[in-house]
Amino acid sequence: MDPENPPTLEHGIPDPETYLPGTPVWMWCALAAAIILLLLLILWLVRKFSHKNSPPPLPPKHDFHDAALKSLRALKEDSDSRPLAEVSAHCSLALRSYLAGSRSEPALYETVEEFKARQPDLPREAEALLTDLNDTKYAKSKVDPERARDFIDRSEQCLQTLHSAQTITS
Repeated sequence: MDPENPPTLEHGIPDPETYLPGTPVWMWCALAAAIILLLLLILWLVRKFSHKNSPPPLPPKHDFHDAALKSLRALKEDSDSRPLAEVSAHCSLALRSYLAGSRSEPALYETVEEFKARQPDLPREAEALLTDLNDTKYAKSKVDPERARDFIDRSEQCLQTLHSAQTITS
């Protein structure tokens, strides 16, 4: 007997597939719709979970220049009755707050010497003003309206200079 051609018996029974009905069109449509819905669900899940890993949106940018200028102008209104040390401390705080906020540096927590050592690009007028303010802050204090207004005016000019230098580099 030939192993490649086994013997066949003619029994007269047709193949079972001839008795089965064909797959209806609605079944193919339902299968396609299910696959599309499954893909949409997967896409939605991927988007939903990928957004949790993205960084949160940044808060609106704070205008440190206007805040410092407003602080100096408020100080100018009542500087005639304040001791000079207090006026110089407020001027220094306004300038350092601007520098700390606009340049993201620890200017508020450093001594003048530390601050100047880290700031090689600080304008000379800012360096001189901060030194004068520092010397006046820790000196014996008295009320001197003329010098107080001078400190505030110099601080406003210095703030403008720093701000214009900051906007050029940004």
